[in-house]
Amino acid sequence: MRLSLRIAVVTLALASAGAASAETLEKVVILSRHGVRSAMSSPERLEEASARPWPRFEVPAGHLTARGETLVARMGDYYRRHYAAQGLLKPGDCASVYAWANVTQRTIATAKAYRETLAPGCPVTVNTVGEGNIDPMFEPVKAGIVKADHALARAAVAGRVGGDLTAWSASHNQEAEQLDALLMQCDKGPCPPAPGKRRVFDAKPGFVDGEELAGLSGPEAFASGVTESLLMAWADGRDFAGLGWKSLDEEALTRSFFLHQAEFDLRLRTPYVARTLAGHLADRLAATLRDGAAAIGPVDARLVIIAGHDGTLASLGGLLRMEWTLPGYQPNQIQPGGALVFERWRRDDGVRVVRVRFTGQSLSQLRNMTALDAKTPPLSAPVFVQGCGTATPAFDCRLEDFETVVRGATRADG
Repeated sequence: MRLSLRIAVVTLALASAGAASAETLEKVVILSRHGVRSAMSSPERLEEASARPWPRFEVPAGHLTARGETLVARMGDYYRRHYAAQGLLKPGDCASVYAWANVTQRTIATAKAYRETLAPGCPVTVNTVGEGNIDPMFEPVKAGIVKADHALARAAVAGRVGGDLTAWSASHNQEAEQLDALLMQCDKGPCPPAPGKRRVFDAKPGFVDGEELAGLSGPEAFASGVTESLLMAWADGRDFAGLGWKSLDEEALTRSFFLHQAEFDLRLRTPYVARTLAGHLADRLAATLRDGAAAIGPVDARLVIIAGHDGTLASLGGLLRMEWTLPGYQPNQIQPGGALVFERWRRDDGVRVVRVRFTGQSLSQLRNMTALDAKTPPLSAPVFVQGCGTATPAFDCRLEDFETVVRGATRADG
């Protein structure tokens, strides 16, 4: 055989082998936190917790900001281009994208920004039960489809810390001192007391009555609200230095999130709590990935975007024992626009697998409104699903095994 003919045959064989080994992306479900919002508390209330003034937002408390909408749109545009390159999305195929949002202004506006950029030129439809109503996917207890045992929830939470919330909180003294120094602007915490100020150390650990299954008080709960407001204002590009704040940078922010994550982990990722809050959502998610009867959206939708809250992702992560860490954030932290992405692939061996990753913009990308593309993508990390993940680069989880894990997690006793 002549050399040129042999080369042609080898080239054809390699091309055929490559085509035979191609994988097919069949379905994607993106469970996203809403984008950057204004603080939930008033500036006056926040200023009781700091030595310096707080930035003001132009929108009502808890609403998506204009910058937040733009940042979500950039994530949506990135997803569109990424999944178009994977062959999942095609221009003009409006039915391929389906959006569902929880009932708050910030989640509905987030879903709208995603829908506009994921399917440009298509009618913008956001599915929701509507503001003022209760969505069972996000609030199954309030919706009456799940019965919660508040005493058991508190016992489950207390059991994770040896029954002693005070001792658990005391183990975070160093992190509380660092946050106190940042908020009260002294060289080293604990800072001297100041009249009219609420201090991280003033909050006493314990359970609080209310609608939450196991609401917590203490330095961690205090820090959770305050540092979320710091994150939102930072991501919204607010000028802290101009208001007299010192030593507030990305490194300080990352440290400050520790107490927030400790509180979230205990309050939302405790197995009984996570199952109560996220079990119904997990069942719907599994049905969507298999195109089952309880799927979210029509079965011909290839990309389903669900806009919820950080608590939504935290409780689902706790339920399925999923962990993630992105540079610049604490373990399992969920930044504005952060998302758990579930992809259903058909491998070249015919096996359908679920691949999960956590993705979102870095602190710098949020603050600088960095354009996202293949060369400058958002942060991303593969997520291992306990009970079905395998030793592959993306931790492939066979579809039927993923469903088994979900059924086991949502129907566990206790």
